[in-house]
Amino acid sequence: MRQTQKSLVAPILSQPGPSLGDSFRSGVQRPLIRSLVLAAMLTASPAARAGLSPESVALVVNADSWASLTVANEYAALRHIPARNVILLHGLTAPDSTDINRFRTEILGPVLHELDVRGLRPQIDCITYSIDIPAAVDVSADMAGRSFGQTITPVASTNSLTYLHEWVMKKDADYLRLDINRYSRRTLPLVDGAPLSAPEREAYQAAMKMYDQKQYAPAAEAIAKLTKTARNDGGVYYNLACCQALAGKADDAMKSLIEAAERGWRNSGQTESDADLVSLRERAEFKSLIAKMKATRVRVQDTLGFSAQAAWTEKGEYADSGRDAGPHYMLSTMLGVNTGRANSVDEVRTCLKRASIADGTWPRGTIYIERNGDIRSATRAWAFADLVDQLKQAGVNCVLEDGVLPMNRADVAGAVVGIAEFDWNASKSKVIAGAICEHLTSCGGMMGERDGQTPCTEFIRAGAAGSSGAVTEPYALQEKFPSPFMHLHYVKGSTLAEAFYQSLEGPYQLLIIGDPMCAPWRAKGSLSIEGVQSKDEVKGSITLKPKAANAGGFALFVDGLRTEQAGVAPAFTLDTTRFADGEHTISVVATLNDQPRTCLRRDVVVSFANHGQGVTITKKPAPKVAWGQKIAVELSFEGAASIEVQHFDRAIAKQNGAKATIEIDTTELGLGRVELRPVGVMSDGTRVLGAAIKCEITDPVTRHAINAPAGAQKGLKLVAGGRAPVTVLDTFSADWIAAAGVKEGEEFELSGVFEASRADLYQLQLRSNSSATIEIDGQPALTGGEWNWRYAPVELAQGRHELKLRGKASRDPRIDLRLGAAGTWHPNEQRFTHSVK
Repeated sequence: MRQTQKSLVAPILSQPGPSLGDSFRSGVQRPLIRSLVLAAMLTASPAARAGLSPESVALVVNADSWASLTVANEYAALRHIPARNVILLHGLTAPDSTDINRFRTEILGPVLHELDVRGLRPQIDCITYSIDIPAAVDVSADMAGRSFGQTITPVASTNSLTYLHEWVMKKDADYLRLDINRYSRRTLPLVDGAPLSAPEREAYQAAMKMYDQKQYAPAAEAIAKLTKTARNDGGVYYNLACCQALAGKADDAMKSLIEAAERGWRNSGQTESDADLVSLRERAEFKSLIAKMKATRVRVQDTLGFSAQAAWTEKGEYADSGRDAGPHYMLSTMLGVNTGRANSVDEVRTCLKRASIADGTWPRGTIYIERNGDIRSATRAWAFADLVDQLKQAGVNCVLEDGVLPMNRADVAGAVVGIAEFDWNASKSKVIAGAICEHLTSCGGMMGERDGQTPCTEFIRAGAAGSSGAVTEPYALQEKFPSPFMHLHYVKGSTLAEAFYQSLEGPYQLLIIGDPMCAPWRAKGSLSIEGVQSKDEVKGSITLKPKAANAGGFALFVDGLRTEQAGVAPAFTLDTTRFADGEHTISVVATLNDQPRTCLRRDVVVSFANHGQGVTITKKPAPKVAWGQKIAVELSFEGAASIEVQHFDRAIAKQNGAKATIEIDTTELGLGRVELRPVGVMSDGTRVLGAAIKCEITDPVTRHAINAPAGAQKGLKLVAGGRAPVTVLDTFSADWIAAAGVKEGEEFELSGVFEASRADLYQLQLRSNSSATIEIDGQPALTGGEWNWRYAPVELAQGRHELKLRGKASRDPRIDLRLGAAGTWHPNEQRFTHSVK
């Protein structure tokens, strides 16, 4: 059974995990939003970009999390993301999952609003999220009062809800439809016919409910009424055939199945194995149809560059008329995931570094297509053979082989896998920079620490630039997963984000992790600018003449904001008096006349000097400063009322007067490369920008392993209220402390020893409604209270370490404590021991 909005093939869940609802919390507050200034690299940047430029990407960060800030620091530096394109969120309810109403009020709504306020919406094509931002969203509230079949499960991914933002913000649950993405490149030839209207979709869902209840004859009758008008989706006819076959109407079922194939149904593997059609299998016309389907060459629509400003027609083309001519989308990925069965902060940073160096390298590797009898592989087998041929025609080696993983291969440039569990290390294969590797299975995007099956984060750990997985049980539906032709779009020059969404018909449950801008097979080209050079001091109006072969258009940006667009061979006139004195980044982006709309970019950093004003840095900070230490900088600006220092466009320190000695708390900056921007403010509000100050925040001081044996008792020891110690076996539920008998006003101490299998940077995450302090090896690490999430890094040497959680219980005490390097987990008996004394 397959349908536009659901398919009743056998579920492929092997091991259910806890409900996402267990992670949802009450007491939501609307987050505070500030812009983040991430200054672009202050050198000329000639690198070409396919489909996306830094100016068209918005970066969203959890400002309360050092880890989120750290990844943002890295990505902004690697990809030259302009300061104004980064949006800072405060007060998120959770770092791993949320519900649809909180998602709208805490994340998507504020981000879209901020893009509008900053004047960025017309130029943004992609919103990408740093870590410690919920990846899974419970959408039950939007489904209330409507009829959905069992395969439209009520959990969606953050990136896909962002892609479908128009429906999400209107609370229109049509974002759950599995034909909702018109940017998806469909199989050819396209079929004429009408889509189901909203009332017809309701009728279709009602028929699917009948199917669920094994009322096959009424279901067939209801769907047959819908096919009296020719439809453009062969899946409607396929479902009709299934219902008719189960209702004992084999002749009708055969006719509907033939009609399905004529209207684009291509999945011969599912058709051949579908239990609903068992009564047709011995028919000569059924066997003939299967043979014909297998012999039919599969082609998809041409690769096409994405635009969030474009309205999309039902045929997957740019609409000819205005903005209301069709729906609009917004590319989106998660740069990484670090909670639960996820990656470490360093693994995410490494992934982004490798992705950035892959651009335009045209890697000499092989894309491996793994074929086996598992339904996870068979669901996409319809595309395998033709994909191999088309990739080879494009000059990229592709191997279709029987197996689970590529074995002993040193050149994995991509992998299409269909299996529940795998061990990449055992394959002894190596992933080359820029590769997309993913597997179709139930739990690939489910990051809960107790979820089953291998998560897609294993591919990120192995070196992939991007991967994906469903955030809840998806059932074996091709529409919910990337078509294998994703790799063809990638090879034809699309960015990673474009390749994914061109291969997804119904994306709502797919978590996409990786660098959206990565484009290993982008077109080569060069862009030059006449009229200004880096480090120039300019006044008044200047004329810029960009040049690039095969360019269809150019855009001029100042500090990331588009100021002008022009066609071929433009001459931009920039009036610098419109801007504050000081250092500015001028960038030009050229869009080529190729199908992926490849972008070439060059920027220069210059000083605008129209009023003779400038901020002087009289003392720079040390080039490297350890986490937890202070950064000291001395500044002067004659005539200034005050001087401030900005990081991510937020003032993190300010001092009145024309001279300032400013100390900055490194715990507010995240780790890695940071850029600080001094700003002088005159009494009339005029602002003058100083040169960027670069420094690196290094990891905290390593805490060495303790010289102590493992405890004799599994779990953690809890002492409270002067009573005898008790053993806590699990802290997965935040009410563990109340369940252990701790009462309001009582002081408590939870302690235990755990093993760090290797030296690594650990994450501490704490949410507590009681005053609480975490110590690691006797040293304070993190303090919590007021039921807000707090985060801290801890560098641990290999070996044993002791955790202590001390505090005073509030009424109905609740504590959510997580720690870990590659992902985070709740302390429990599997990981902790303690002394019985």
